[in-house]
Amino acid sequence: MLTRAEWSKKYAPLAVKVSAGSGIFPETILAFAIVESQGKGSDGNWYPGAGLVAREANNYFGIKKFPQWFGPIIELPTPGDATKRSKFVVYPNIEASFRGFINFLQRNPRYKSAGVFEAPDYQTQILKIGSAGYAENPLDAELKTKVANSITKYINEARRIINENKNLLPIFFLALVVSTYLIFNRLKK
Repeated sequence: MLTRAEWSKKYAPLAVKVSAGSGIFPETILAFAIVESQGKGSDGNWYPGAGLVAREANNYFGIKKFPQWFGPIIELPTPGDATKRSKFVVYPNIEASFRGFINFLQRNPRYKSAGVFEAPDYQTQILKIGSAGYAENPLDAELKTKVANSITKYINEARRIINENKNLLPIFFLALVVSTYLIFNRLKK
């Protein structure tokens, strides 16, 4: 099991990648995934990705079956919810889960009506998702905001690396074209 810091460092690049152009901040994605997927380890500590729904369904956001979902589902116990058993969406992997979270928010009109996609920053966005009724716990948005604040360094590092790689892409492409040209000319001789 990975600690929150290790998990955040590992999945921050994925959050940055899938959030591009979606209207959802990567901090929002990562904070929700951490809180919603955590489970208690044998050492008594809480670990992201260790929760039952994440382990059994690759569902890192606790997304329950919703009307627009036609994929696989799994029924699992939910002792902390009003409903003691719930049907959860099943994803093939963590990237699909991250994308599924964005898709879920985009397809559900209550999040658009709450102004989730117009939020100027991740803190406001998390509050708007909470006010639209994402979780039953009234302190949920506050907790997720604290988590998001604690993982911004991993998101910023992922953004930096991705931007550096984008800057190197034209150089790589040019080197590839020149190499191909030189090889082709040698083969012609």
